[in-house]
Amino acid sequence: MALKIFYLLSILFVVVSSEPFRFDNYSLYKVLPKSLKDVKYLQELQDAAPEFDFWDDPVPTADYINIVSKPELKKDLESFLASNEIDFVITQENIQELIDNEKKKTYTRSNIRTMEFDNYYTLEDIYAWLEDLAARFPETISIIIGGTTYEGREIKGIKISHGPGRRAVFIESGIHAREWIAPATTNFIINELVFSDDEEIKAAARDFDWYIFPVTNPDGYIWSHVGFRLWRKNRRPFGNEFGVDLNRNWNDNWLKESANLNPSSNTYAGPGPFSEIEARSLSAYITDMADKIDLYLSFHSSGQILLLPFGNTTEPLANYYDAMKIGRRAMGALAFRYGTPYTIGNIAEAIYFATGTSVDWVKERLKIPLAYCYELRDRGQYGHLLPPDQILPTSEETMDSVIEILFQAKRYGYMRGPE
Repeated sequence: MALKIFYLLSILFVVVSSEPFRFDNYSLYKVLPKSLKDVKYLQELQDAAPEFDFWDDPVPTADYINIVSKPELKKDLESFLASNEIDFVITQENIQELIDNEKKKTYTRSNIRTMEFDNYYTLEDIYAWLEDLAARFPETISIIIGGTTYEGREIKGIKISHGPGRRAVFIESGIHAREWIAPATTNFIINELVFSDDEEIKAAARDFDWYIFPVTNPDGYIWSHVGFRLWRKNRRPFGNEFGVDLNRNWNDNWLKESANLNPSSNTYAGPGPFSEIEARSLSAYITDMADKIDLYLSFHSSGQILLLPFGNTTEPLANYYDAMKIGRRAMGALAFRYGTPYTIGNIAEAIYFATGTSVDWVKERLKIPLAYCYELRDRGQYGHLLPPDQILPTSEETMDSVIEILFQAKRYGYMRGPE
């Protein structure tokens, strides 16, 4: 009940004051479980005290659990952890300071190269940039609409194509509103495919059709900018609650793992599979072109993990071994530039059991040959509040890995060039 009251009050505060909710003296804890007993205690805390915002589920494979506490409950959290001898560090004493440093950069329409990668952009600016790209390069770039939202917005993306007869790469990003580094990285990938002088990137842009959606949860993304920075879900109301976790709403093993039917939860899976227009309409768009797609990429944060299907079992299903070999090579390429370490595995083995996700659905239902989900930087220092000065390095190393996936996928026979 405390979390319900907290979210309701935050929503009312924003409506009345027309100002975003402030997280003054809210702290980010990096909790370090050492045993299954520690994990059990943390699971009990998560279930019993929803007023703590768990950014990670307490599971046996977790190296750390990020938890946000409001100031009046920090002593309670620290007392609980100390009494159960669970180690922790406070990585951010006041997360409002991080939020204050995320000053939004405004896109200037006089020059499409003014999309820069040293701060975060609003949905309006991202959409304007996509439209300007399509206007400047009409022979190769077009605007695509992947669906609509509860509040009536378009899920707008971009198609980059240098001619007919090409197989497709599909990128879906920003399905969790608060994970701003995901749309920022996706925008960088677009920028590189359009403007880069690197021969490998130019070949990738030329040899495949690219369908890219930087923000697939527009309503939630806007709310994370103007209302509640740590918002995750969409914005459909359920009584006094708001939102469904769109990455638990896909019709593949819906509600079986790491999801629930409590509308106040950040992992609320909705009243039914594909109950949400965002997931339902985007899935219809993907289905209509599924026979063209060889590679599906989904971008999230955080944790520095490359995930492949599936989230309901640790069994090495489908082309697991090939996908792992390709992914390992890609993570080697990613680490080469800045030394950033990533782990790789299927969802269930690498993080936790989770179902109703987009990558599982495209793999199982549409038989897309290769599907990966990136959990971008970092590993517990900033989490979903990655500072703007990490946008460019995160984006550069991720682009390196995407090019390597393409190269390795061709080697293993999963992708081919223009016919």
